[in-house]
Amino acid sequence: MTSSFADTLRNRLLTIGCWSFSLCLFSIPVNKPATNIFIFLALIASLTGARMLERWSTAFRHPVAIGALAWVAARGIAALYAPDGAERMSALNASIPLLYPLIGASLLETQQWRNRAMGAFGLSVSLILVASWLQFAGILPEREIASTFVSYRYTVFKDYTQQGMEFLVLAAMTASFAMTEADRRRKIVLWVLTAAAGINVVFLLQSRTSYLIVVPLLLFWAWRLLGGRNASWHKLALGALVLGACGLIAVATPRVQQRLQQAKEDVLNYSNKREATSMGIRMELWKQTAPIIASAPIFGHGLGQWRPTFQAQVKDFPNYDEFRMGHPHQESLLILSEQGVVGLTVFIVLLIMLGRYIGRLPAPHRDFYASLLLIFVTASLANCLWSDFSHRHVFIMLLACIPFVTKRDDKPAVQAA
Repeated sequence: MTSSFADTLRNRLLTIGCWSFSLCLFSIPVNKPATNIFIFLALIASLTGARMLERWSTAFRHPVAIGALAWVAARGIAALYAPDGAERMSALNASIPLLYPLIGASLLETQQWRNRAMGAFGLSVSLILVASWLQFAGILPEREIASTFVSYRYTVFKDYTQQGMEFLVLAAMTASFAMTEADRRRKIVLWVLTAAAGINVVFLLQSRTSYLIVVPLLLFWAWRLLGGRNASWHKLALGALVLGACGLIAVATPRVQQRLQQAKEDVLNYSNKREATSMGIRMELWKQTAPIIASAPIFGHGLGQWRPTFQAQVKDFPNYDEFRMGHPHQESLLILSEQGVVGLTVFIVLLIMLGRYIGRLPAPHRDFYASLLLIFVTASLANCLWSDFSHRHVFIMLLACIPFVTKRDDKPAVQAA
């Protein structure tokens, strides 16, 4: 094998790795096995492609990769004092995606490749969005499960919480790039996709977790559209008036009214009849998690130990099967119960550092990643996102595409023209 042939082969392997990483992002909303296969191919190609040592040396200096590795270490320490068992191993396996930003930083060396990877995710979710609207129009049939469970209405591969969050991520992505797009036609397409995704979430899917996200996300984007820090007070007042009017119109629609009424009934039925409603399950889990946290407040019970501790605590409760869940449906409560105040402090510090790093990004990535962070922090108030394959891969794989912004006294990172 000649030197030139070997160099050509390694360069092609590097290109294959970049495309594999992009296809992994495309697969997240569609197929779990394909997601795992493509990230594995991306890893192999990165390790065998051109300039391997140089690329991985740079990857280990990427701030997002460093933050992800720090959280891997924090979870690993919590696993050391957790009892042996399937729960600990499952939680350790869920830590593997935290290594993906390292793979992404080793492959996506230019902004062109980062945008391609993000675009692959956006294309996949856009196709699902079109299919969801075609279901609503009666052109595509709905899934058979939708006739039994309302949470699957107008969904294509997942339930309304997973699909709703992906649509909101898509809306944030298209709005961010529309803000800086110079071509008028592409700008219009991006804004149409933004509106189609937002309307679908609010009026078709009706995920209450998505509703929780929509409010702060709309406030953020209203602020951005009005000029951000440069917005005048009268623009802010006008924006608040428009948002208020839109909110009243949305709340007045029958479908939204139905979901709000159902949420109220869920709370009342749990409080008065102890029914395992969607809201009731969350309230019960949060109540039962409090003594778990109190019994080991500093370091927690160890990684993966919320579920066995919870099961032991409620094992003698009669008629309780519908309340037995695998996590407390609140990310901070899960971290507190398993890693204690120390673990939660580390987690919050890492989020703050991520937010500061996002603030240094150029547009449109600054707006998109600020929205992404807002979406997942807000959603974690009512869900344990890292416990779900789809949620954790959407978050970490998109973070793996984040631009490498150097410090002011460093040399600028290499970017594509």
